[in-house]
Amino acid sequence: MALPAVALTRVILVLNFLVANISGRIVNATDDYELMPALFHYENVTECFEKYPASAYCVVKTVLKPEESSDVWRAIAQYSKNPSYHDHSLLDRGLCVERCVRLLDGLSSSVKATLETEPITVKPYHLLSIPSETGLPKYRTQYGRILNICVNHRIKQRYNLSGHSELERCVTAATQHPSIDAYHVLFLSLIATLCGLVGYASYLEWRHTPPPPSPSLDNNNETSATTKANRAGRSTTITNALWMEFALQRSWSQLVTPPRTKLQRDFAFVEIFRMLSVFIILAIHVSMAYVAAPTANMRPLEEFYGLPLSLIAVSVFPFQVHTFFTISGVMLAVHFLEFASSRATRVGWSFLWKGVVMRYVRIFPVLFVVWLYQVSWLDWFARGPGDYRYFALERDNCRTNGWLNFLFLNNYFKASSMCMQQSWHLAADFQFFLAGLPLLILINRHPRLLWPLVTTASIFSIAAPIVNLYHHKLPGVILANFKQLRFIFYVHPVLTNDYMLSHPHTCSYFSGLFAGLAYHRYRTTSIPWLSSDTTSSRLLKWLPPAMVLLQAAASPLFYALDYSEPMLWNAVYGAVHRCCWGAMCAVGILYGATVWQGRHSWIHFHPALQLLSRLSFGVFMVQFNVLKSLTQNAFGNGTGFSWKIFFEAVLYTWIVCYGVALLLALMVELPAAAIFKRLLGTRKSSQTDKTEQQCAIKKE
Repeated sequence: MALPAVALTRVILVLNFLVANISGRIVNATDDYELMPALFHYENVTECFEKYPASAYCVVKTVLKPEESSDVWRAIAQYSKNPSYHDHSLLDRGLCVERCVRLLDGLSSSVKATLETEPITVKPYHLLSIPSETGLPKYRTQYGRILNICVNHRIKQRYNLSGHSELERCVTAATQHPSIDAYHVLFLSLIATLCGLVGYASYLEWRHTPPPPSPSLDNNNETSATTKANRAGRSTTITNALWMEFALQRSWSQLVTPPRTKLQRDFAFVEIFRMLSVFIILAIHVSMAYVAAPTANMRPLEEFYGLPLSLIAVSVFPFQVHTFFTISGVMLAVHFLEFASSRATRVGWSFLWKGVVMRYVRIFPVLFVVWLYQVSWLDWFARGPGDYRYFALERDNCRTNGWLNFLFLNNYFKASSMCMQQSWHLAADFQFFLAGLPLLILINRHPRLLWPLVTTASIFSIAAPIVNLYHHKLPGVILANFKQLRFIFYVHPVLTNDYMLSHPHTCSYFSGLFAGLAYHRYRTTSIPWLSSDTTSSRLLKWLPPAMVLLQAAASPLFYALDYSEPMLWNAVYGAVHRCCWGAMCAVGILYGATVWQGRHSWIHFHPALQLLSRLSFGVFMVQFNVLKSLTQNAFGNGTGFSWKIFFEAVLYTWIVCYGVALLLALMVELPAAAIFKRLLGTRKSSQTDKTEQQCAIKKE
């Protein structure tokens, strides 16, 4: 069956990842890796301001100058050429300016002249400047030469190398900590209001919930009946108030309620795929957080991601997000067609407006709360000298460009200063929805357009990535690239020109739509190739996962290619590669919802599984904040890393992400969704409107 094929593909990839992990622990003790300077080194900023209160503390990026006669430089050149290794000629240094001034006072003019160097070009290179810190040009003029000589003196003394340093950030004792402003007050006020609403609504819900029926002890006289009626009327008035949707009892029941309808039960197994995908994505992002952050022991990660099995896994693991796009397409199609079949007339175009509005208001409340935290308290507890790379920069980007997130355009505009990088998938999914819903309405209103529209969507899904990859001269598969991750992917051409965009990745979503169309037809008429064991059915079930594995196995070859010129075969390869993943997921879901007997197993309806899966939206929204906390407040060469620390960090990330997502769901997401449903005229008692709501809103 196709469902085991999808599961088998994922198991093989995860096992490869773990085998590579274990293999990556073996370190050659006789090599010269340890000769190289530490990538990061920050002097203690607290000690600096305690000893020199009037001093500034600055962070610089240093590019080392090639020196072929140096053993250290040869080691740097040897390791830096590997894609899974950082560029070890690019260093980050945090310096106490007054200490450097005193060092320079003890040097002669001739020594200073030899240590003063001109800028050196290296690619990729990017300064993570903070937009709100307008004094940086003044600091560069005032301290640039001093810090350049200071760093060179230390590198010369220890490694007999030199380089050029460019100032990235400066703070003083007065400006090192963020100040409280209106954003901080607004966030606290919002949280206090939400807590009050949830607490009071939960109390009233408990207070006015009728007790279980018991034998009456009165005489059922008129006075007693009148009293009961009055009490019932008052209780109904209170419990029907809009703000009563904040009651914990109501939100919790939505999180753990098992599937009831046949449609829900057929697709309940999808929740396992959703949950497993989130678990895998979080684990991968933990490793990426350590790669991008100031980490003292980067070597295990560099070696691990350099293994052939890791390179293979890297080529497909980013497509885990595409699994959600496929699920989104399937769910939209099946719920829309269920709703359309229950109507006596065809769906009108007014439904498009309602669907878009309902989808937007379903996402907006959580997005707004997380954004408000980003622009206020995000960087409050981040006191490390290098934490601005994760925290202050994110705060400023969200204050400047957060409006793009609310328009779901942040994946296309200002990607180099994006607010909440993890939210690109929300924008892409919303854009897919804007294409998918009109397509379904057209099919419903004009059934003869079914195959022309399916053909057009299929051609576009193949042609768009081919044109995009060819035009931007990008690799056909995802490649490991620590050098871009050093800059937190803000200037990575693969992300900005391909990965985060929706039009080169429609295949997964449209595959889901087509699977939803096939499921609806399966429920109304028989589809022989779904249940038969013919050559064509076996090919449909096993070809996509086989292609995913075969193409992934060839991915290490792409590291040796020259992408200075476009290559048509590479673009075609990349398009087929990503479309095979979407087809694999879509076929697996379709077979799972139709002929797979295990889809009604008890595990798929367990409340714990339903809970974890329904928290996926919140987990995605808060994951980067939790990940950034793993490496904050680091001094010296950075935070420590080992594989034990990694697995502890993964467990910590899972627990905290789901904990925060649960709070968001109970206090914001589900109450707001219920309120908007009522405001827009959706009644809970109407099963038809329930179906309409489900097809307008993707269950995150």
